[in-house]
Amino acid sequence: IMSLAVFAREGLNAAIIMGCGDAIAQLAIEQKPLKDYNVARTARYCAIGFFICGPVLRKWYTKLDTLVSKDQPTFKRGMKKMLVDQTCFAPSFTLLLSYIVPLFNGERHTAIVQRIRNDYVSIMQRSFILWPMAQVINFSLIPINYQVFYVQLIAVIWNCYLSMALNK
Repeated sequence: IMSLAVFAREGLNAAIIMGCGDAIAQLAIEQKPLKDYNVARTARYCAIGFFICGPVLRKWYTKLDTLVSKDQPTFKRGMKKMLVDQTCFAPSFTLLLSYIVPLFNGERHTAIVQRIRNDYVSIMQRSFILWPMAQVINFSLIPINYQVFYVQLIAVIWNCYLSMALNK
């Protein structure tokens, strides 16, 4: 079981980084004037990071570390972990976020399901442009205690895109 301190640390890191991604999406990419900046949207994104993304990623990376044998070269192990991550975890986690973000924004279930039907495949296609290489680096070079933090830093880019895609 994850300790409360680890939960809080991972959650806080994810909340800050996901909030930054949403802020960048709103101000730089969507080019909203500061007066139109949606603070509540960023706060909701931070809450998702704190309560879901940080803790879930920590649990997943800890589990993934036990699934792939340590008795192999680092790069080969990193590639295997990336393949497991991108085939087993990423599609379901992206689907979860594709439902939760609009739900937190007050959308109705039927609208969310329709959005997922329309956008999920293209979101996953874009995910596969960024994440496989980022995860090979993560799983090959980054110590496990810093993997969630590293992923959250890379996720600033991803969260900008995801925030725009899920907050249309």
